[in-house]
Amino acid sequence: MKTILYVGWLGFHNLGDELMWEVFAELSRKHLDPKHYKVVPSLPGVDLQDVRAYDTVVLGGGSLLVPGYVNVAHRAVQANKQLVIWGSGYDSQVPLPSAFAGELPSGQWRESEAMCRMLVNIGNHAAYFGVRGPLSEQVMRYAGVAGKLFVSGDSGMLPSLPSIEKEADDAGKRPQIGINWGTSYNRIYGKNEARVEAALAETARAMIAEGYDIYLYTMWGPDREAIKRLYSNIGLPQHTVLDLELHGHQELMRRISRCQATINFKLHANVLSAAAGVPFVCLAYRFKCVDFAYSLDLPELAVMTDDPELAQKLVSCTKLALRERVAVREKMKKSRQEMTNRLQAPFLQGLFC
Repeated sequence: MKTILYVGWLGFHNLGDELMWEVFAELSRKHLDPKHYKVVPSLPGVDLQDVRAYDTVVLGGGSLLVPGYVNVAHRAVQANKQLVIWGSGYDSQVPLPSAFAGELPSGQWRESEAMCRMLVNIGNHAAYFGVRGPLSEQVMRYAGVAGKLFVSGDSGMLPSLPSIEKEADDAGKRPQIGINWGTSYNRIYGKNEARVEAALAETARAMIAEGYDIYLYTMWGPDREAIKRLYSNIGLPQHTVLDLELHGHQELMRRISRCQATINFKLHANVLSAAAGVPFVCLAYRFKCVDFAYSLDLPELAVMTDDPELAQKLVSCTKLALRERVAVREKMKKSRQEMTNRLQAPFLQGLFC
């Protein structure tokens, strides 16, 4: 019996992180014989300081190429365990350069010498080193990582699409735009969530005036107060639906699929929208959001939360997503298939042995 440790930010009821673990678990059930493999998720209580009990360590989906989780992967190297980096990403609150066009200035994005040494060792040892997006790949290369490093994509893009049934009373309804809002406790570009919330309310009112209704949804329990406040700030309840329920990813994808476009704060609200084929506008509050937009070749759909003209940019970007809906959907569909192929590869190639 081979034992695989899946490392992620699990057990905290955050839909995005739980989703990526569920995708990994589903692929494991499909491709790994349970008579020969046991997969252990890193739920609270699992000791990440000692990986000797496991044959393989998987650094899973999420922004895990940061201190703490990198230390876990490095312990796997030191213990000579099989190591797989499965769609992990880098994250930072360091602002991106103005007029950013995809190329990071190397000096600003180089980690400490100790961190670089660990990443180089991980890169040399890992059987598979797939990262979320091209910006994460750049940071890893600046750290000195070579070898198998490549862009695999975000595993949140892989869930099977739910069946969408047309509701009987859909006829005559105004088209709908979804908005996800929440909190990161001001750990965002600009460090001012109140300003972002005000811009979102202005954007929602502008789109209502354009003939759309608004569907507000959330991904995490602590986000509820923020989205209730946004509902109140929009001030047009007859055209705004407030959904405070924390849905599973399949149900949330069904609901997103009824929207013409979405505007999202949390990264995996954007990911689920893309997976469902619904054009998104990403409220890029940290590095990871821009990384994801570039992974789909859709950087024009990311709006930085510190943009001085935030509301205007959100409105214009939403109109762009609606206007270019067919082309955006084709890009997302193509990216989803490519990411599926890349993230299934470790299972098909027997890299968990």
